[in-house]
Parts: sequence; structure tokens; C-alpha cells
Amino acid sequence: MTELEHIEAAQELGTPAYSYSTYGMQVVSDIELPELASVVPGSVAEPRSLRIRRVPVELPEKARSLPTWYEFGASETRFYWQTVGAFSVNLDGTEILCEPAEGVSDDLIAFPLLGPILFEALRRQGHFVLHASAVALGGQAVVLMADKGTGKSTSAAALLNAGGKLLADDLVAFTPDGEVLSGFGQVKLSDAALEAHRPQKSVARGDVHAAIDKKRVQLPRDATAEYAAPAVRLYILERGEGEMASTADVAASQSLPAILRFSYGVRFGENLLSGEPANRHFRDAVSLAGRVKVRILRLPATLDAMTTLADAIRADLNTDRAMTGDED
Repeated sequence: MTELEHIEAAQELGTPAYSYSTYGMQVVSDIELPELASVVPGSVAEPRSLRIRRVPVELPEKARSLPTWYEFGASETRFYWQTVGAFSVNLDGTEILCEPAEGVSDDLIAFPLLGPILFEALRRQGHFVLHASAVALGGQAVVLMADKGTGKSTSAAALLNAGGKLLADDLVAFTPDGEVLSGFGQVKLSDAALEAHRPQKSVARGDVHAAIDKKRVQLPRDATAEYAAPAVRLYILERGEGEMASTADVAASQSLPAILRFSYGVRFGENLLSGEPANRHFRDAVSLAGRVKVRILRLPATLDAMTTLADAIRADLNTDRAMTGDED
């Protein structure tokens, strides 16, 4: 059965099915995900597909007695949050099963579904994923890595207002040849960052949970990158003290540790990163470190001065062009 036939059959049974495109995949979902770009069924010929089904998920009895539980198996990964529900990702990352907790809205389900669950689907499909933000500048991807609260999403928003296009915020997925896949058009911003650097024509969505302190900011189509872009920089963000953004070198010996530190998989520790998955994770990180230059990007001290960020990055990228004789 084709995906279009699947949707039509689901609609006949009264089950809603939505069609989206994200991370180079055609997504057919029983869960409504307005964060993703909607497409007419059958109109997008993506090389990969992902099916999200709303069905019961089989879990060990002990799992449902815990606030949070997950298990990375050889043929399947399962997750459980008491306040959200249960999820399962199949062997090759092409199917996600979702069993929402009673009374939970699709809006809240989207938080884990488009975070750790989608990460696991991308990982099982062969992608290396960073917990970062990525923006395309002049068709090239710059990746922003930092600890929580340093300003990844705020930096991304400032770059969008300087002519960049969003590739991803939170999950930055790489192809084996070092391209950053285009995810979806949403950034998460604090109230202060939203006031200072709200992307043009964006829409701030409503809060869905008291524990979530950032606004989900939906971007217009023309603020998001349509296609994957080659990565040219991995920036480690640091808070600066001046009013100008600046860049600095990273010791060659520190490039790989930085990539490993900000990889998405490390949040799961040995539950995920042991045996062959750990070996593959390390090989992918080594490959990325060999392809893309890691640099420090020092942020200005104030939100208003984040407007200097794009100029600092463009000046840094111009050093590559000068070295290769490609400078305009």
C-alpha cells in the first residue's frame, strides 16, 4: 500500500493522518504536528519515509511504575514518560509507535516526539545528531553548540534576522558526507529573547505545560532552509563581556571532545552508548571532526548586541575564502 492509499484508508476508518516533510523524510502521522511543513500526500518524493502511528505500546510492567523509562534494544527502542505516554522506534527508524497518556494533547506529545524520539529515528537511519542549532548562511551551514541557557536558539534567531535560514533548532542531523539536514521551522525562545530578536513574520505559540519556560516560535516558510546544506563551522558558544561578537581558535585536540560533548546521544549515557552503538557514535564524531572546522564563537554581553553575530561569523568564514584564493 502506498502512503497516499494508507492515508485514504485511515481517513475512511475515521483516523486522522497528516502528511509532512522533515529531515529529508516524508512523514505520515496520526499525531498532528504543526511544527512540521505540511505537504500534499504524494507530492513529495523524499528518499526516506517515516510513519507515526497512534497505537498501544508494549512495555515491561516495571516501566509504567516509573516517572521516566527508556530501553535501547537491538531491534527496537522504547521510551516512557508518565505525564506524556509511551513510544517505540523500530529497527531501521522508519516507524514510531505512540501511546499518549490519558488526556494528553497532541501539542504536548510533540515535545518528546520531535526531540528524543525523532533523534532515535534519525540515529537508526544512520545520522549523527548534535544537540545544537543550525542556520544556513549563503547556502552553508553554521552549527551552534552550547550548554543549556547559553543562547543557541537566541543566536539562531539573531542570524535569521540577518538573512540566514533555519536548518534546525535542537536536533542537528548530519548526512555521512557532512551536510546538515533541513528540519523544521521552529525555534524556542525565552520571553526576553523573543522581544529582542523575534524573527520576522513568526508566530509565538501558546504554552502547553507549566514546566516549559520557552515559547515555541513558528517561522514562515521563507525563513527555513528547503534543502540540506554543507556544514562549514561548528561553533562552541561562550558568553563574552564586550558589545561585539567574536571568534577564536579551538585547539585541534579539543575538536573531537567538543563534538562528543554536544552530541545528542550522550544524554542517554551507557543505556545507548555501549557496544557497537558506542563504536559507531565515536566513528561518526571522528568523521565530522575531520570534515568541519570547530571554532569558538563569543557572544556579546547584551541581547541587543546579538545583531553583531552575523558579521562575526561572515568575517570568520571569509578567512577560509582568503586562504583558498576565493575571496571576492
